[in-house]
Amino acid sequence: MSEILVGFDGTDSGRDALAFARRLAGMTGSQLRLANAFPYDDTRSRASNDTFRAALREDAQAVLAGADAGDAPRHAVADVSPAHALHELAETTDASLVVVGSTHRGPIGCVLPGSTAERLLHGAPCPVAIVPQGYASREHELHVIGVGYDGSEESEIALNTATELARRLDAELRVFRVFDSTQIGTPALMQGPGYISLPKEIEATQRSGLEQRVAKLGEDVRVEGIFLAGSPGRELSELTEDVDLLVMGSRGYGPMRAVLLGGVSHALVRKAACPVIILPRGIHTGLQAILEPAAEASA
Repeated sequence: MSEILVGFDGTDSGRDALAFARRLAGMTGSQLRLANAFPYDDTRSRASNDTFRAALREDAQAVLAGADAGDAPRHAVADVSPAHALHELAETTDASLVVVGSTHRGPIGCVLPGSTAERLLHGAPCPVAIVPQGYASREHELHVIGVGYDGSEESEIALNTATELARRLDAELRVFRVFDSTQIGTPALMQGPGYISLPKEIEATQRSGLEQRVAKLGEDVRVEGIFLAGSPGRELSELTEDVDLLVMGSRGYGPMRAVLLGGVSHALVRKAACPVIILPRGIHTGLQAILEPAAEASA
């Protein structure tokens, strides 16, 4: 059975993460697994103190016991870095998704990664979901799934994942493509009408490409393609006000099969108003492990 690993520390941020994970698990048939890292380095040294370690572990276990997660497995892990603890546990348990809350320094209803989420995103071995502040205090459904799309391989995987999510959850799918004219290089010595026509031609090509791609998704999913011009990070952040979940591919440079944020996704996860799932580079199955139980149940 697929598993969703939740970073839970007993704070509002942890409860936000758990609320989203429970909803997704309930709709897909996945199992939850909770983890809490207590600040202790197990490397033996003169500073080692087994009594102190036991006390910290007991406190972490008490926090986990208070989580409303049924009979989900709970892990109190000794690690000075919660992000490292979640990373290691995700690899050990072969988690299909890691869910964490956002920092409480940002505005209510916005995703603003704290140190744990920020570090986890830079190298996570599986998809990572970051949940906005205050999510647990409000009623949420997954009726509208959004996805950022730019024609790249990473965005194709994100689109396939979001499409399958929308199909399994009977949700509406919105495919967002943002045209950023500032990223278009201008040929040397080009001036006058040619300088103006180049961005317009590329914009028309991208708009047409979005329409064609959306048309290929099939009639078994309700889908809308939305094309905008502007800064991708800013535009996508504003669009998250109208969706219940956003899926993005990872474009940062680094090892394959790892989440590494590119410029757009980095800006997006700091301002999004809904949960955001970032997919690792080089993993072509997206959230397939989570979606398979839902497919079997509906068969």
